[in-house]
Amino acid sequence: MTTRRALLAAPALLPAMPARAQQRPLRIITPFAPGGTTDSLARIIGQRITALTGQAAVVEPKPGAGGDLAMQAGASAEPDGHTLILGSDSSLVRNPMLRRNIPYDPERDFAPIARLVISWYAIAVHASVPARTVAEFFDWARANPGSVNYGSAGPGTLAHVIGEMMSQGRQLQMQHIPYRGAAPALQELVAGRLQFYAVSAAGLLPLLREGSVRVLAVTGPARQPSLPDVPTMIEAGFAEYDHSAFYSLSGPARMPSALVDRTGALLGRIMAEPETVERLRELAFDPAFLGPEAFRAFLAADRIRWREIIARTGLTLES
Repeated sequence: MTTRRALLAAPALLPAMPARAQQRPLRIITPFAPGGTTDSLARIIGQRITALTGQAAVVEPKPGAGGDLAMQAGASAEPDGHTLILGSDSSLVRNPMLRRNIPYDPERDFAPIARLVISWYAIAVHASVPARTVAEFFDWARANPGSVNYGSAGPGTLAHVIGEMMSQGRQLQMQHIPYRGAAPALQELVAGRLQFYAVSAAGLLPLLREGSVRVLAVTGPARQPSLPDVPTMIEAGFAEYDHSAFYSLSGPARMPSALVDRTGALLGRIMAEPETVERLRELAFDPAFLGPEAFRAFLAADRIRWREIIARTGLTLES
């Protein structure tokens, strides 16, 4: 088991290199705009890496194109341990199944290192929508074709997928509007320019006090302590839309296996820290660490699961 002394003895995540080279900071490339919860996740992890190893960590947001810009930048980086990529279920699992001509191959271009957290989702509407349940929302949206705009943090993200599953499965005419991250989409929901958003709940909770947003249901196996009166999607009778996101760190594909394992061990130590767990739970993330081998197995299983869902539902994404 990696000890604190061993971690501190290696001031970077790199193999033995000249001291000057080891001064290069670690880049954590993220796919969404600064200020959101994924940005906070990356910064929490980066701060702990710096505290434990002495290596500076810089969060580098590359929002846009549904995460493609970030993933492409990560895939083309040198595999020397100086670049990690914050990936998700959309970028590492569903994108090649649902979107044409993405500029990377998630199975070929990355070395999975660790799954970090799972994020539950809230089925949220603007307060002007006269629906108090998911069923009522479907009825209202069906009765008002073309009147519902829904947002996402980009094409192919889970919010987009859930919205399209609802549109196609319930014969709803809803318009998808992609943004460069969850934070700007949430601002549009609060302003009433979006009527519906299946949103990662981390950024939503502080906004509920304003009264401009109403949560109809949450994803996950149990009700959330922060929203005890809100039913789960399963309780609401719509288990087919019960999906949650994961966030992870990977390296470029050619990253040496020994470095992958060492980085995974460091991340496992960080994710086991009570202080880290508390900070992540405050962001509505559920810590769900998997090291390199277990994470690779999880990805393989999740890809099979989503292929079956897409084949069964006939889901397609146009934008």
